[in-house]
Amino acid sequence: MAVLTLLFSSILFFYDLFGERYLLTERDLAPYFIPPRFFWVESLKQLDFPLWNPYQFSGAPFFANPQNGVLYPLNGLFFLLPFDIAFNSIILLHFFLAGLFTYLFMRDLKVSSTGSLVSGLVWMLGGYFLSVHSLLNILLSVVWTPLILLFFRRALIRPGIRNEVITAIFTTLSFLGGGIEVVYGNFFVLLFMIFLPVTSDQWAEEGQRRWKRIAFGIRSLLILSIAFIVFSAIQLLPFLELWLHSIRGEGISYHEATVWSFTPKDILLFFLPDAYGYFLDMKKYWITQCWLKTMYTGGLPFILSLIFFFIHYPGSFPNEKEGWVRKISGNRPFFLALMIFSLFLSLGKYNPLYPFVFKYVPFFNGIRYPVKFLYIFILALAVTAGLGFESLRQFSKEREGKTFKHLLMGFSLISGCTLLFLVLGHGQIEHFLKAREIDFPQFNHLSANLFHTKRIFFYLTLFFLLFRVGFEVRWKGWAKVSLIIFLIADLFGNMGFYGKEKTDDYFRKTKIVEAISLEKGPFRIFSTSKTINLDTPILLGNAVPFDLIKEKHLPSLNMIYHFHDIWGIDVVRLKKNDDLYRKFINLPSISSSHLVDVYGVKYVISVTSLEEDPRFELIYARLEGLEGEREELLRKETIKLYRVKKPSPKAQIVKDFKVMDPKEILPEMVDKDFQSGRKVLLEEVPQWNHQNSTPDSLTIGDEKKFVKFISETNNRLSLQVRTDEKSILVLSDTHYPGWKAFVDGREEKILRANYHFRAITLNNGSHRVDFMFDPISFKLGAGITLVGGALLLIGWVILRRNLWKIKGAQR
Repeated sequence: MAVLTLLFSSILFFYDLFGERYLLTERDLAPYFIPPRFFWVESLKQLDFPLWNPYQFSGAPFFANPQNGVLYPLNGLFFLLPFDIAFNSIILLHFFLAGLFTYLFMRDLKVSSTGSLVSGLVWMLGGYFLSVHSLLNILLSVVWTPLILLFFRRALIRPGIRNEVITAIFTTLSFLGGGIEVVYGNFFVLLFMIFLPVTSDQWAEEGQRRWKRIAFGIRSLLILSIAFIVFSAIQLLPFLELWLHSIRGEGISYHEATVWSFTPKDILLFFLPDAYGYFLDMKKYWITQCWLKTMYTGGLPFILSLIFFFIHYPGSFPNEKEGWVRKISGNRPFFLALMIFSLFLSLGKYNPLYPFVFKYVPFFNGIRYPVKFLYIFILALAVTAGLGFESLRQFSKEREGKTFKHLLMGFSLISGCTLLFLVLGHGQIEHFLKAREIDFPQFNHLSANLFHTKRIFFYLTLFFLLFRVGFEVRWKGWAKVSLIIFLIADLFGNMGFYGKEKTDDYFRKTKIVEAISLEKGPFRIFSTSKTINLDTPILLGNAVPFDLIKEKHLPSLNMIYHFHDIWGIDVVRLKKNDDLYRKFINLPSISSSHLVDVYGVKYVISVTSLEEDPRFELIYARLEGLEGEREELLRKETIKLYRVKKPSPKAQIVKDFKVMDPKEILPEMVDKDFQSGRKVLLEEVPQWNHQNSTPDSLTIGDEKKFVKFISETNNRLSLQVRTDEKSILVLSDTHYPGWKAFVDGREEKILRANYHFRAITLNNGSHRVDFMFDPISFKLGAGITLVGGALLLIGWVILRRNLWKIKGAQR
């Protein structure tokens, strides 16, 4: 019954998705998570494994980023259902799994079904999970945390390596989901489990025995860590390689790392959703904590958690079943420590000791948004709420508790009177608060805050009264059912607080996309930084809200249509790519350099008029439904598509080169005199090996030099090249370890050209050139995982056979 309650609650929470074909598109889902998943799902259906993504950042590692979830097992739904249904189903499934896994963890602690259900519902339907449903990598990773705690707790109690291996498997699943910070945070939680007692029996341990227990725990964590590295190596090694070459590899600034720290005043958001109106004013978006859209959990979890921490009652228990209280009470220091630790990290810049953490604790100089670690506090809150209910239930059986019953009734009366005051004095209260500017824009709209304040006091009145009645009737079945129903009703206050779009609207092509789709051949597009900036207003006629996103033509959305873009959206992007792009967009104008030619751009999408630059011609402007003269509208912030009149090809033959220090290349490239078609900038002296020319497989007339694209897949590019002298073939594709070049079947060295791109040397003649992405990190990782998995399977089979033999001998 409890499992069905969790299942139906998770489905009902998203009930309005079932009327039509919708896609969940809240925040990062639309631009950041849907396009990559659509890309790799379609790639795998065409048997083209996406190690590389040729459509963003002039080409970038794709599989290496675990946030794309290529190996995440539950993403297999994409191959069983239509994409939109699968995408939504995966999110809904993880809400259910979050509740189910928490329920199982509580049952493993010997908590009753009702107490376990309370914990599962608080974790599943609270504001945290609603917030991270749009941060898909976090959702797919954090859901496994209760199972990780469950089996590691068993590992600490029971000898052997079985539970350590199971914990490693769930940790690997969490890692494959893409939430790296969650995996990192979970290892800290496991450390707490080693040094703090799991049960009260362990408090009784003294001296050498306690140190043996800690040593055993460290051994278990070491086994778990080794198993995790083996199981995840296929994803872990490519990710570490990407990390080292990314903007995170050398660390980020303290300011960037502490953006979206948990502000102490945001404690109010546990009780009043968006009390400060963070999502009503984009000016507040980066200066306040907006990573979590809502943290609403209501009052019940906090009340029950306090009961768990503060109700202590010694006494004998007549049977083993109720003896759990003495054991589980030993968990108080553990959960309290987790809460304090979580708040310590989440406070970020509001924590005077966080600079020390940032500087000296590994990886923290590459982690943004400290509020991410608040998940530990919220999970501990959910768990202690269930334990608190169990304490309350046991207390009602063991004690008459007159003082406690009076206290509950008193709190119910206070809450009820406060609610009555808010209802009857609504007008006067509203006038009083408005006079003190406790209204928009400093806060959320006062009407919304007053409504939520009344709502929280209504449920506080109800819950305290229900506690009093439940205590009186010794928590009979109907009282427990009532508590669950009202808890669900309270948490359903978050229901509908998410974004969705019709599937057809999401995938429908804009006029600009249709125009570019008519063009065949290799070229790149560029949406200017001002255009894709979500703070930049644009003029649209006959538009719906989602058009404000689509018409900006974010680089990630262009991936859906297989457009090659010079930029993209990724939090682990390559540093050299980032350096070059920042240099480009920080120039006074697009006309200040020839970097458009370096990138091989053919189409530019811009809100700024480029009419004065003779290199560009206007192809289309989104003016439908706007009033005014055409020329006047073109000067305003309308979306416009320009074509480069004489675009530079993605691959070109260059004779002259200049060898420079890498630090000096960028300034040279932004100089207006630099022309990529005449000279290439290299970091080392090129060497020409002996190459035999081959007969042309394509008819290109009598041209002395040409480059013809033969084929392109995710991980491979084939060209036919002819040159009449020793030259350098420059390809405006990203230079990255793992790329190999073959000229007429013979491997050639790839040079880093023009700071970020690829080049190879060619002798005169006609050549077949193949670029292939074959990273050693992927092959090595796959080998480790496959061998490790095979050894584990063999060991399990041998163990099972031995057990069967022992059982057979005993018979």
